[in-house]
Amino acid sequence: MPQFSQWIERYASLPLGALSPVLEILIFSVLVYMLINFMYGTRGAGVLRGLALVGGTLFLVLFLTAQWLHLGNVSWMIENLVNISLIGIIVIFQPEIRHVLVRLGESVKLWNAREIVLDKEIADAAMWIAKKGGVGGLIVVERDMQINAYIESGITIDAVCNAPLLRTIFTKNTPLHDGAAIVRQGRIVAANCLLPLSENIEMTRGMGTRHRAALGLAEESDAVTVVISEETGQISVTLNGEFIRDLDYERLRAILRKSVYQADGEEGEEEQVPITN
Repeated sequence: MPQFSQWIERYASLPLGALSPVLEILIFSVLVYMLINFMYGTRGAGVLRGLALVGGTLFLVLFLTAQWLHLGNVSWMIENLVNISLIGIIVIFQPEIRHVLVRLGESVKLWNAREIVLDKEIADAAMWIAKKGGVGGLIVVERDMQINAYIESGITIDAVCNAPLLRTIFTKNTPLHDGAAIVRQGRIVAANCLLPLSENIEMTRGMGTRHRAALGLAEESDAVTVVISEETGQISVTLNGEFIRDLDYERLRAILRKSVYQADGEEGEEEQVPITN
């Protein structure tokens, strides 16, 4: 096994010694995982996963076997096939790669564009729901603390947050209007989500389920929740475990700008909103 011994000696002379091939495999695995994750949601994602699992394993087994049995021609063929395969993958998955790159560029652009007006979209939707009457609303904006458990309890949407979509969600008799819509990084990630009910009897006395749920979430996380009362049309916000009641359009936008850091420096100093019950 002179060739295999030479292969061992070559790695033994490196700073990491025998750990070098392990590190190389680990780096390659991470790169493949990142590529699959990057292409997740496209038509080629399943094919790429299959190729990475079956093709990668097959190439590795054949290469190691060829090295062990001193099959030089087979080793040379496998090494060249790997190089050709990388080019082939780019050619075969060109539509998917282009689609993912376009989607990535659009998502960054939409986030940058929507970041400043997220407060306006939510405030516009809240006012429309309040004036229409007959149905309430519960809109949650996630901040630093993730609320994955409550997102998973609802129906996945994953769409750019805008007022028309929020109005549609909270239209009477639609399947999603009964729970909360949760916004993360400018996108409505889920609707019809279940939130924990507050057990603070003193503060929740006389409140409906929506208000108790909003306060319950505020007690467990730093999320901001906009509540539109079905009975009165009154708009409230829960923030840092407290209620801010009876908000008009401008105050609602000001609170959202300040609490979810949507405004730039000048807008952020326009109005200081007191957090009171």
